[in-house]
Amino acid sequence: MRLSDSGKLIPYEALWEWVGSRKAFATEIVARRIEIPFPSLPTPKTLLLPQREALYRFSWRERRWHVTPLPPPEEEVLLFAAPCEVRAVVDVLDEVFLRSSPEDSYYAERRRNLILGVVGCTFFEATCFCTRVGGHPLSWEGGNFFLLPFLEGVYTEGVDVAGRSLTPLEKEELKRIEENLERQAPPPLPPGTPELLYGAFEKELWEEVAWRCLNCGACTFLCPTCFCFDLALEGRLQGAMIRTWDSCMFPKFTLHASSHNPRPHRTQRVRQRVLHKFSYFPLRKGKFGCVGCGRCVEICPVNWDIREAVERMISCAL
Repeated sequence: MRLSDSGKLIPYEALWEWVGSRKAFATEIVARRIEIPFPSLPTPKTLLLPQREALYRFSWRERRWHVTPLPPPEEEVLLFAAPCEVRAVVDVLDEVFLRSSPEDSYYAERRRNLILGVVGCTFFEATCFCTRVGGHPLSWEGGNFFLLPFLEGVYTEGVDVAGRSLTPLEKEELKRIEENLERQAPPPLPPGTPELLYGAFEKELWEEVAWRCLNCGACTFLCPTCFCFDLALEGRLQGAMIRTWDSCMFPKFTLHASSHNPRPHRTQRVRQRVLHKFSYFPLRKGKFGCVGCGRCVEICPVNWDIREAVERMISCAL
């Protein structure tokens, strides 16, 4: 059992009153499960690594360059996110932008001011596979507090709001939800998956796996763990350094100034996306670079499914 006996039940009104005037958002996954009185965002990445932001301004005056940093505003933000999305922040984005050297000061400032409320899941959507990559729909590891839509209110842990203890019947209902989730949970990927996929790098099956992908990049933009970005100067004698999202699915992503492109073909780019999340990242960091939220499967215009790609390549490598 992942939920403790210390949780309490509160009405939604009390929860929204506790949020009060704080700047608050919910991710789209959470917003389609509970009715929230504040805006929604695609993923936590939208807050922590904006799709487009100016890092500093520059100008040429009095025969020298003047550079003015543009740090993010120091304001506390409350975000309600699903367990898989919180893992994306803690296991992947924090690893890349905080625990690697040098620390990204823009990300670090936003992360310091972010309060993560984990909203547990009571069912698996058709595209969910968090348990295949080490997650769980009721885990709130990495979050500041936990919520679970429950009967006529919200089951909470870690929220400083007066509530009441669960009745024996409500505890039984909570246990039933947990047992149902355990029964429905997709099984974990086989042990040694990162090594197996690494060994399948040269397999011809990648051509067949990749042929349907359009390389449109929608999956990477909606992925809560994809973090690639580009830097570009806008202006000549005055302007700004702009950071924007980039995607390994785009043909020019790896284009060198020499005109050489190490990944000019679609198959190579699809292989890179799959191997980075399920082989390279876990081999280096000990955790998958995918949290199984299923947003990429849900949004893909041609129904390309990364779960099928991984399973086919593992089968091929065994």
